Parts: sequence; C-alpha cells; structure tokens
Amino acid sequence: MEKDVEKDPLVELSGTALKIYMLLLRSKRPLGVREVQRLIGLKSPSTARHHLERLVELNLAKKNMNGYTAIIPRRSIFTTYIIVKGYILPRSLSIAVFSLTSFILYILLPGRDLVASLILLAITCLLLYNAITDTLYIRRLVSPRR
Repeated sequence: MEKDVEKDPLVELSGTALKIYMLLLRSKRPLGVREVQRLIGLKSPSTARHHLERLVELNLAKKNMNGYTAIIPRRSIFTTYIIVKGYILPRSLSIAVFSLTSFILYILLPGRDLVASLILLAITCLLLYNAITDTLYIRRLVSPRR
C-alpha cells in the first residue's frame, strides 16, 4: 500500500539525492550513471547509481536503455514550477508578469483612478515578491552546495 502513495521529492530527498533529482529535472535527455557522477562531482559511479536507484524506488525517476529521467509526482510542490530551456521557473511568474504589464498599461491611461492604481500596484508587488522568492528557493535547491 505504501507504493501507491506519491512521494514529494522535497519531503523524501535531501543532499546528494536531491541534487541528482534536480539535475534530472533540468536535463532535456536521459542521463547515464557516469554522466551524473561527473556532473554532480561524485567520487564513484556506485554512489551515483545508488542515488539513481533510490529515485527509481521512490517513483521519482525512471530508467530506460538511454539512462535515467525524472518523474514529477502529481501532488508535488514541483507541479507549481515549469521548466523552460533548462530553467526551473514558478508558474506564478507568468501571473506576476501579466499583473505588472496590466499595471504599467493602466498607469499610461488618461483619467486613471488613484485607489485602483494603488490596489493594482499592491497586488503586482505581492505577486512579484511571491514569484521572486519561489525562484530563489528553487535556485538554492538546484545550485550545487559545496
């Protein structure tokens, strides 16, 4: 019964396993054991294989003949992020950019209401703050800790 429960990578993983999972997420193709070892800076391929097999056991990665690829669980915090050209970005960033664009366009309109401008500015600031903190959070996870 334990196998049916989806695991959140941020709850289940830490350290090297989390670094490897983030590497697999950013990769556009399957990665082999030696490639993971080299990219993460591990001393032996058996360490890389151990962590990759652990990810497979947790259903956070799958193995095929070309290597390992990440799986994003449906109920994970990672579903609030999108991967664009190898960058992991929060989905809220698109809403923040839309709000900022709306605010700028509203300010350029003649006869705008001061209260509406302030409310739109406050909403835009909150959305941008949320998007920036989410981006910094994921960047700390992605960047190698030495």
